[in-house]
Amino acid sequence: MLGAEELFNPESIAIIGASSDPAKIGNMVLRNLIASGYSGNIYAVNSKGGEALGYTFFKSILEIKDKVDMAVITIPSTAVPAAMEELGKKCVPAAVIISAGFKETGAEGTELELRVGRIAKNYGIRVLGPNCLGLLNTANNMNASFTATYPSNGNIALTSQSGAVCSAMLDWAREYDVGFSKFLSMGNKLDIDEADLLQYLADDDDTSVIGMYIEGMNRGREFMKEALKTSKKKPIIVLKSGRTDSGAKAASSHTGAMSGSDSVYDAALRQSGTIRAQNLEEMTDYLQVFSSMPVPDGKNIAIVTNAGGMGVMAADAVSDYRLSLAKLSKETIDKLHEQLPKAAGVYNPVDILGDAPADRFTAALNTVLGDPSVNMLMIMMAPTDTIDIPSAAEAVSKFRDAKIPIVAAMVGGEEISKGSLILRNAGIPIYPSPERAVRALGAMAAYLDIKSSAVENCPDEFIINRDDVQGIINAASAEGRTSLTESEGKSILQAYGIKIPKKELASSADEAVMVAASIGYPVVMKISSPDIAHKTDVGGVSLNLQNEQETREAYTLMMERIKTAVPDARIDGVLIEEMFDGRELIVGMVRDKQFGPVITFGLGGIFVEIMKDVSRGVVPITVEMADRMIKSIKSYPILAGARGKKSADIAALKSLILKISQLSVDFPEISELEMNPVMAGEVGCCAVDALVVIRREKK
Repeated sequence: MLGAEELFNPESIAIIGASSDPAKIGNMVLRNLIASGYSGNIYAVNSKGGEALGYTFFKSILEIKDKVDMAVITIPSTAVPAAMEELGKKCVPAAVIISAGFKETGAEGTELELRVGRIAKNYGIRVLGPNCLGLLNTANNMNASFTATYPSNGNIALTSQSGAVCSAMLDWAREYDVGFSKFLSMGNKLDIDEADLLQYLADDDDTSVIGMYIEGMNRGREFMKEALKTSKKKPIIVLKSGRTDSGAKAASSHTGAMSGSDSVYDAALRQSGTIRAQNLEEMTDYLQVFSSMPVPDGKNIAIVTNAGGMGVMAADAVSDYRLSLAKLSKETIDKLHEQLPKAAGVYNPVDILGDAPADRFTAALNTVLGDPSVNMLMIMMAPTDTIDIPSAAEAVSKFRDAKIPIVAAMVGGEEISKGSLILRNAGIPIYPSPERAVRALGAMAAYLDIKSSAVENCPDEFIINRDDVQGIINAASAEGRTSLTESEGKSILQAYGIKIPKKELASSADEAVMVAASIGYPVVMKISSPDIAHKTDVGGVSLNLQNEQETREAYTLMMERIKTAVPDARIDGVLIEEMFDGRELIVGMVRDKQFGPVITFGLGGIFVEIMKDVSRGVVPITVEMADRMIKSIKSYPILAGARGKKSADIAALKSLILKISQLSVDFPEISELEMNPVMAGEVGCCAVDALVVIRREKK
């Protein structure tokens, strides 16, 4: 990342807008830099001159004779362009623009921000912000922000679009004695964004875990690239806000309607090797355990508790978070029998009873930790009339340096608080419920999968006919159409080796009968019109036609329905198709603004609208990813052959997904594509319907 050293480790900092008024941000930044113990040179700049905190103000950065590595800008937004010009002339490589009043304020602010961006690009200045809190680097005692809350040194790097989230996290860190290596507020992300920061933090020796609060991304695919690389080195915890699907309102297909912003982000984050937190509680829980505990070697958890009922609750949570209760060896169980009272539970969860003294905790923990099947340990403590919580906590704290992750569920209020403080000071992550403790270990197990996963293989290119596809798209564009007919859509699929039913266009009842006879009964009849996307909604589909009479009657009735429902629609005729038996699925593609083509897979037909049981993947789709997409839907057992039925052809479905992935890359003109249904048979699969939407070229 260009400019990273000057941003994170500047040898000199100029504060543009330094002030003698303690209420002004320029004063706060100066005060915080001094208070944090920053050892580099500090230059205070104010166009009116003055002095504060022992510093005489320069009227311009150009008056400073020495080299300046970074500038922190706190002046009104309208004055920022001129200040940036001076930074450029001074050859300052990095700037933190704390000032607000840019694109967050509307059109005028947006134009101002773009102007600042052009100046920065012209001079090669890397910019953090604007409209941000600033940044902190505890490794060099630098608080270049306007928050006075300065964390202790630690191994967590946190980035955030929100200054308020930054402040909240700093307050949490102080209460839980959690340390940070880097703390960055990105604000409007004029220049430096999540992808840039991941590139730097991936190799930052001071950082072991990365937390990110994200509201939106401008460079989604770049983020995925950097996150995928970084996640092999250290865990990335992402809290993404904004879960509504309002961005999909104008979509033409079911696929588009279901692919709102959050669902796409969810797929992208998962593919990037990040761990998604659903709220601030989860984020802090995950950061706490990852910053203090080693990554486990497996997913077997042991539970030691003085409260049997909560041990059962914890065991339930183990299943919820895809962990396994460790199966303790006979040797371990026999030893626990010897050490614990007869009433104790010696299997997993190990219930050492409510009256457990400190030495009972010690004995049980020593024994359980010696079992080779145990990859993770959760200790649970609840107040009883007989337990000495502080002494029990002191005993537990001695196990802080075990080679596996250890967490504690300290369940209660005032009575448990002294024990919680002891464990917290010892560096053992504590949680107020068994479910949260297990969930944190579940996140560690998820990261184990991420870290150990092999590099996935992209498939070889398929034998395809790109010229045919381009010809169809060009013809539709020449006519001013954005929606292709079903026949055109299926021809595109056929060019990519995707099986479609035998079909032929008929323009009269007699012709429909003749075509049906040549294809062979039973057949399907569908209206063919460039103006009708969803044929079923207007009575434009007749299924399972068995003979000539049914075919004639279906043709007549369909024409009457279409004339009533869509009187102005252009009618090319009807498509007569062979019937194809199998399970109904949907495979679709939409283009996301941040991440590009996104593939959707799931149950099709009417089920897609009701159940919405789908999975998503961001293109390019690998062989392994296609397999996961198919197997991750809740209804996968239906495909796999539930209740004695034979399995659908999973290999054919994977091939279909991979072909659509390649099609979306080859032809960016296609904005939406949907096959609904795809009939998955025991051998092969067939795209029965096709909706294709292309982009209208901008003139």
